[in-house]
Parts: sequence; C-alpha cells; structure tokens
Amino acid sequence: MAIDPNSIGNFADLVKLLEKDGVLHKTDLAEQTVQIPTQRGELDSVLLMRWQDSDGVVQFIQALPIEVPADKLLIVSDAVTRLNHALAIPGFDLNHQHGLVAYRLYLPIYPRGSVRPNEVQAMFRLTVKTAADFFPTIRRIIAGEIQPEAIVDEAKKAWEAAAAAAAQAAKPPTGSPPAGNGQTPPGANMY
Repeated sequence: MAIDPNSIGNFADLVKLLEKDGVLHKTDLAEQTVQIPTQRGELDSVLLMRWQDSDGVVQFIQALPIEVPADKLLIVSDAVTRLNHALAIPGFDLNHQHGLVAYRLYLPIYPRGSVRPNEVQAMFRLTVKTAADFFPTIRRIIAGEIQPEAIVDEAKKAWEAAAAAAAQAAKPPTGSPPAGNGQTPPGANMY
C-alpha cells in the first residue's frame, strides 16, 4: 500500500482517482482494468488501463479504431517497426491474430510501490496523443496510399501540418491590443 496519501498503490486507488477526476470509465475488477472512451482528432476509440501488480506496471493501451486485413499484416508490421524506431517513446504494436493496432505505454509501480496522480494523467495524455497523431498515417498505410518505407516522413509531414494549424488557431487576432498598459500579460508566453 502507498505511504503518501496522494499516491496510487493499488487498482482500487486508481479507480478512486478516476472517479474523483470525473473520468467516464468501465471497471473490470477481476482483470484489474478500466476502459476509458477517448476522442482526439480522427481518433475515436477506447484506452485500456491495466494494473499489473505481478509485473510492477500500469499499462496504458490506446486501441486504434481500424482492423488490419490479413493481406496487409506484413506491411503494417513493417510500418509499425519503422515508426517505433523513429519515436522517442516507441509503443505501437500489432496484434496479428486479431488484426488490431494499438499504442501501448507503461508506468512502473516499483521501486516506489506506487504511482502519482500526475504521472497517471501524463501517461494517459501521452498515450492518447501519440495514437491520435499517427492514426491517419497508419490508416493510409492500410489503404495502400503510402508504402511502409515512407511512414516516418509521411507521419512527420502530417504532424507538422497539424502543429502549424494548431499554432495558427492559437494566434491572437490582429488589430489593436486590448485596453490596458499594452504589455503582454504575465504568463502569456509560458508555452
């Protein structure tokens, strides 16, 4: 059990955190998992969090909402391998038996014996974001629009275009500055 009152030392603590944070989820006590609906960009799916005491980790598995036909398994496997090699945190996997692609990260429970709420929240966000960022490119591989050798370059182009669009949307409107001293408010340029 966790010593720090804010730490999460078991599956029940994880479920309490989700309930406290108002996260919609479905709990499976026997499997020590929770399913959380996710939506970001073109991604509309489910993230599975699995508390694995025996392995000392909490897994975050974001399913991609697409099935890989049997005749595309080899090219998707090649593409996922290439993509993982290029990522700072590799985690894409392909279930050959069911033709499913997911992005999987894990958070170590040990040696501390617990995790912190902000770590769970950060891993959740990172898992969903990464899956969402690369989902369109993986879908294009399956559709035959691009070859596996091009996945890293194509994913980079898509990611840069999305980042540019987000930056453009975040720009303040042009024109006269807001009323006041004309100074940038504190913290406005923090990120």
